[in-house]
Amino acid sequence: MNTTLLCKASLERDHPILDRFLTIGDVEFLNFSYEEFLCHLLGIKPNPDYPLASIDYQKNQTLYYLYADPVYLSLQRDTFFLEKKLTGNFTQNEIESLCDALNETFKDDARAFVFNDQGQLFLELKKQPHIKTTSIAHIKRQSIELFMPQGNEAMTWHAFMNEIQMFLFDHPINQDRLRRELLPSNSIWFSGGGVIPQVIKNSYTTIFSNTEFLKKVLSIGINTSLQSLDNFHQDDVNQDALIAFEDDGEIDHILEVIWNNFKKRKIKNLNIYLNYQDQLLHINNRFIQLFKVWKKTHTVKNYFNVH
Repeated sequence: MNTTLLCKASLERDHPILDRFLTIGDVEFLNFSYEEFLCHLLGIKPNPDYPLASIDYQKNQTLYYLYADPVYLSLQRDTFFLEKKLTGNFTQNEIESLCDALNETFKDDARAFVFNDQGQLFLELKKQPHIKTTSIAHIKRQSIELFMPQGNEAMTWHAFMNEIQMFLFDHPINQDRLRRELLPSNSIWFSGGGVIPQVIKNSYTTIFSNTEFLKKVLSIGINTSLQSLDNFHQDDVNQDALIAFEDDGEIDHILEVIWNNFKKRKIKNLNIYLNYQDQLLHINNRFIQLFKVWKKTHTVKNYFNVH
């Protein structure tokens, strides 16, 4: 049977079984964020972005949504660097106030800022823009000019983002944040644009997960129920399974079950995808690789330069 494991890890602890799979497996880094790869696994195509924002918001089946993340930009010589995404640093009241302030100035018949109960800000559009955006997960510490929207309407969006920067520069919301010794939101970063996907392909018999984003994907209309991670046991390896989670707490138990069944050849093909600090490491394992006893032991921490 085929098993796919997708995990966000903090790597604060050692994981010997994961290191063993890494040592004997075929390894490569992939250019996906965690959420983008979930879409990829379920056959959701980018057009030109993966439609992450519409999946996350889910309030409308036809309108186009973009993430509108408040961010902090630093000026380095003559260019700006994106230093930090601030969405998780805003309270729900702050996001609501920011949304209202942006709408007072920028809302029109074609666009409006909206937010959800998780404190995520979105831009709602009546029609699809002709741009391709870059997820914050892919932005390196370089000039943001390299990551700004691209496409036929790129210049219009660059101008829009510049207007927002000027609007936020001395806004009372940011003055209050500075008084509280918090980073100000001096820009809004747009990414993950799209509409709710119509086609989802699922090749897995069972899916185990505690991932909120995956729950939202599956709620669109796929005929597979999501199982709790607590329900993952020895007998679950007798079927093609996807196991996706976002914390270290479950990884050792799950890896032990997988390792024991891998050695018994109950798992014929194992794909492990490990996400750490916006990097995605793919480890592919087949039973024959168990006999690579001569290989020098590698550790996941070394691969990610964790010390």
